[in-house]
Amino acid sequence: MRVEESLVRPKPFKDFAAKKVVYIPVDIPSGLILKHLGNKAAKMKSSEWGTLARLEDKVVLFRAMGAPLAVMTLERLVASGAEEILVLGFCGSLDSSLKIASAVNVARAYADEGTSGHYFPRRKYFRPSPALFSKVEETLLAASLSVTPALAASTDAPFRETPAWLESMARRGCRVADMETSAVFALAEFHGREAASLMIVSDELSSGGWRHGFFESGLEESVRRHFLPFL
Repeated sequence: MRVEESLVRPKPFKDFAAKKVVYIPVDIPSGLILKHLGNKAAKMKSSEWGTLARLEDKVVLFRAMGAPLAVMTLERLVASGAEEILVLGFCGSLDSSLKIASAVNVARAYADEGTSGHYFPRRKYFRPSPALFSKVEETLLAASLSVTPALAASTDAPFRETPAWLESMARRGCRVADMETSAVFALAEFHGREAASLMIVSDELSSGGWRHGFFESGLEESVRRHFLPFL
């Protein structure tokens, strides 16, 4: 299939060029991630694109929530030289065995969002890069931390996660839901970059109701143990 060049080209970010990018859509209520970045970053800049933090060997894209904004900003980071994108995000559990604070290494992502189709019009499933997926798993296992490989559903409309939607995702084998992973995988594959997604369960939907866990102490400890080593 012939790929047409876009009429609009992404401009590199000045002073935020790095081969490694870590993308973190949101923080937890305590602000733990922002405080960590503030202590480690050589430079930070906030704009409509999200917050960028330049660390020693990587750039962090922080608080750019949802597939469209994530991909818009990551396009500029790819133009700046990014070769590897690691998502550190939060997800809702669609499987009763995955409780709040559980860590999930996304093995495959189903696109229930509208961004990835602009990169691969006839595709709905996207995979991480095998090497980066394995690196995430090995890093956590070396620290004696558990992580579960799972299929994720990425959606644009978290307030339309209805019982029918939940059943539909379950039939596809999706065990968690987020808003960005499938689009990030699509972007990375399109540009020949590596990508992986490590997520922590922040709420549960498997019962047919909604259990919100963002304020639970176990979530912050899980973020500290599973996310901070990658920063």
